[in-house]
Amino acid sequence: MEPQTPASGTTRQPRIFYGWYLVAGSILTNTVLSAAYFQGMSAFAVSIEGHFGWSRSVVGGAMSMRQMESGITSPLVGILLDRVKPRTLLFWSAIITGLGMVGLGLINGILTFYLAIFVISIGTSGMSHAVTWPVLIARWFRRKLGTATGWAVMGPIFGSPFVILNTSLEETYGWRTIIIAYGLIVLVFLTLISAIARERPEPYGLRPDGDPPERDAQGIAVRTPPPLRGMTARRAMRTKEFWLFMGYLSGMFMVNSAFQVHQIFYFVEDTGLTKSEAAVTFTLVFLLSGIGRLGAGYMLDKADYRLVLAVVAGMLTASMLYLQFVTVTSVLLAMPFVALFGIGFGSVIPTRGTLGSMMFGGRSLGSIVGILQGGSVAAGVVGPIFMAWVFDVTGDYRASIWVLAFIGALMIPTAFAMGSPRRLSARIRLVERQTALAANERRS
Repeated sequence: MEPQTPASGTTRQPRIFYGWYLVAGSILTNTVLSAAYFQGMSAFAVSIEGHFGWSRSVVGGAMSMRQMESGITSPLVGILLDRVKPRTLLFWSAIITGLGMVGLGLINGILTFYLAIFVISIGTSGMSHAVTWPVLIARWFRRKLGTATGWAVMGPIFGSPFVILNTSLEETYGWRTIIIAYGLIVLVFLTLISAIARERPEPYGLRPDGDPPERDAQGIAVRTPPPLRGMTARRAMRTKEFWLFMGYLSGMFMVNSAFQVHQIFYFVEDTGLTKSEAAVTFTLVFLLSGIGRLGAGYMLDKADYRLVLAVVAGMLTASMLYLQFVTVTSVLLAMPFVALFGIGFGSVIPTRGTLGSMMFGGRSLGSIVGILQGGSVAAGVVGPIFMAWVFDVTGDYRASIWVLAFIGALMIPTAFAMGSPRRLSARIRLVERQTALAANERRS
């Protein structure tokens, strides 16, 4: 990717800004991870359960452990990302994930099954679009950051259809062969993709968004990157915006994860749809989330982020209320819910990296996004458990859906309680001046 430097000393700008190659790298990486593990594991889990004759709780426990582990490791990944090169983190994460997948294909009991899931979850935490890729992309984009992040998190949309392919391949070759094959793909393909990661644009004669580089008096592009602007993680955690945004993400993830886990059960047991009809609503929700990912990312570049967050919370709230007031007897009647919930669910995904950068700058963005991800995942674990408990006590999901609607509605004023974009930018500039003054005092 090294820009060409002609004899005149000027730097020839690439036809395609390199930041978009990083976006493509995120899409490809998460397409593979979704096909092999995140969504693809649902196909393998049934075969593994049947092969060993395990109860449903064995596989369910492993999936819960996977989500809890993601919440625990995300802050650690963020801290690590602020200290090592993204290429290094992505490379070793691919190695760990690939070896874990190969190990999963060779399991011989519950202990090795849980150990393989543990290893894979560590690896995927370092290379998914939860922390690493959004933070890296935030260093390459500013004006177009929301749009770039929206595209960068589209991998699961492209990877989810592979669940059907996985099922077909399993019938022909067996689950062990397919899982091991995925492990080898990760080891080879995703380690190669990690090589494209570049930490910042300035050393290559570029600037964020592909803007022309700064030049010295001789007209030569300045390749020394300026200091990363913004707050340390500790200072960010002393602002109200950090905790309001953490609360917003936690509330949204609780609503999303709670209903997604129970969606098929709800439509079968509470509304009377068939299992195949309920599965159609689940698939459509996931596909429509792609509109939310792209749309919310684009709108974060164009509008007040508080309005975007409030609209997203309103959509999820409206989706829950629709189920309470409309008797769903067909997939067609479920479509308003599917559209509101799917687009709303997808809209939350690109917000962490984009708003983390807008609110707090890039100085400790990895640590900040990692902590935000850890908190939201923790809430996402609680949601399904709460909804299951309410069902066991009351015999249906109505009471829990009222609670989810209330949580969603509560996130609307939470969004507006955050500071304005102008105020946040001014605060980052103030922090930069204070940091520069402190550095000058130390030198003197």
